[in-house]
Amino acid sequence: MPRRAPTAGLRRFATGYLWLVLGLIFLGIGLQKLTAYEAFAVRPYAASSPFLAHWYEWLGVRNASRLFAAVEVLIGLGLLSGLRWPTRWPARAGALLAAGTSFITASFLFTAPGVLVADAQIPLLTLGVGQLFLKDLVLLGAALLLFAESLGGRR
Repeated sequence: MPRRAPTAGLRRFATGYLWLVLGLIFLGIGLQKLTAYEAFAVRPYAASSPFLAHWYEWLGVRNASRLFAAVEVLIGLGLLSGLRWPTRWPARAGALLAAGTSFITASFLFTAPGVLVADAQIPLLTLGVGQLFLKDLVLLGAALLLFAESLGGRR
């Protein structure tokens, strides 16, 4: 009987963990976008984005936020389906859309007001805005890894 590599169990655990955690993150953020607080808090950043600004103009703040909420909830459910069926289309779509969403929010590092400390001698990310969007670079990498897994990576 062939012996499995010691890293196989860790890989299986880590991949399952990513499906779960990313799914919960997107589900939670999507549900938060249904609140007025979240809709108006995100608006200044999203309105400065070349990817999202027009949605706010067309739909208004609350309806744009509702649209983004629906998308993120569906992404979260797709990612959660990857726990059981990582190579089926809902998981694959969830991972790919999570990567796209993370790419867009990571782009806020270049478009959002208040990302850099204004009077610093070297470029420093502000605590309130810059560091908020820095985590999206990691979410992008995790989503891309799950997308690769959904294309037939071993689990």
